[in-house]
This record gives sequence, C-alpha cells and structure tokens, in this order.
Amino acid sequence: QMWFDSSTGKMYVFYDDGTSSQWVSAIGGSLAGSVLQVVSTTKTDTFSTTSASFTDVTGLTASITPVSTSSKIMVFLDMRLSSTIASGEGISYQLSGGNAGTYIGDTASSRTRAVGAFRTAGAGGADFSWGASMLSVTANYLDSPNTTSTTTYSGQVKTTAGTLYVNRSSTDSDASNYARGASTITLMEIAG
Repeated sequence: QMWFDSSTGKMYVFYDDGTSSQWVSAIGGSLAGSVLQVVSTTKTDTFSTTSASFTDVTGLTASITPVSTSSKIMVFLDMRLSSTIASGEGISYQLSGGNAGTYIGDTASSRTRAVGAFRTAGAGGADFSWGASMLSVTANYLDSPNTTSTTTYSGQVKTTAGTLYVNRSSTDSDASNYARGASTITLMEIAG
C-alpha cells in the first residue's frame, strides 16, 4: 500500500515485518529544500499604463497552490520596460501577491517604496534616456505564504507621467533596429 500526504508532500509505504506494522516514508530523510512544483507564465504581447499607482501588468501573473503551509514560494520576475516620460520623471516596479508587498524599500519621506525605479535624463544627463531601448528588470523574492490556498503573484508597475510600456520600446518604430521583448514570472514551491 502507498499513501501520499498532500500536507507534507511526502509519499509513504505500509511496512509490516511480521511483528509490527507502520507507515514509513518512501524517501529517507527530510524533503526540506526540495522543489515540489514549478509554475511559470511568459508574456510576449505588449502592455501600457499611465497609472500613477502600482497596477498589475496584464498577463504577467502566475498562481500556485502550495501542498503544505510550511512551504516557501520562490518568485522570479523578469520584465522589459520603457516609457515616454519627460525629463526628470520616473517609473517604478514591484511584486504583488502573498507577502511580496513587504519586498520594497523602507519609508523615506516622499520617496516611492518599490523594488526598483528609473528616471529619464535630467540635469547633467545622469539618468536613463529611452528612445529605442527597453530596460531588463528583475525581482527575486522568497515568500512564506503559510497557506495551502491558491496564491497569485504579479508584476506591477507605475509611472509619474507619460506612458509606461512592457515588452516594447517607447518609440516602437517599424524597423529592424527596434525590438519587441518578452517578460516572465516563475513560481517554485520549496518544501519547508
């Protein structure tokens, strides 16, 4: 006889030596640190927003149902961003879902709390200049959702002005020296 315990992710066999009998783990040792499942979503179309508040990137979302409340969820976000924002304006990005809302910078007066941000070229040209470019941005976060309910994670973006784009440059001219990109979000359940 075999039995799978969905709360721990372990497989058991029923062992009987003639004197005693019991359920015994089919895998010796602990499963802690093992990858139990992987879920991934790839976004190849474009997205745009003018929102000054963090908003989900449509199609850049993944859901996972942990087998145990002790599991960790490793979240990998990889996005391509561009913007039409004017000099001195900026864009920011972060993760949502589970406890990912805590994976942002500390409160500091009027500054935006985010995983990362970029600003267009201002005085001295020290900041980023967009044109035909797309920025590759990432966020990697180990979550402890403490649930066996389905949990959904998303990439989020915001802009202080203009239009923010995902998977395309701001100019997006129909020429071979302009590109369309792809973004992805991947979830891995790690046994606790």
